[in-house]
Amino acid sequence: MNVGATEIINQGLSCLSYHLGAQKTEQFIAVMLRERFDYTRWRQTLIDEVKTFDDLDNFIDRTKTKAVFNGNPDVIL
Repeated sequence: MNVGATEIINQGLSCLSYHLGAQKTEQFIAVMLRERFDYTRWRQTLIDEVKTFDDLDNFIDRTKTKAVFNGNPDVIL
């Protein structure tokens, strides 16, 4: 594994651990591996409704009200 991949994995695990705790982070990873989760397909189902910039604005507004993290919810795509 290269340095870039290691850094991304460390950042992702830190984020998960911070927001979920150690036990739920392990459960999350186990589910992701077991279910053979396809992130690209999952994201596509979220943005299928976005056809115009107005649709995108509405999608971002709905996402902001649901977001429960300390990041920037404007960066969703």
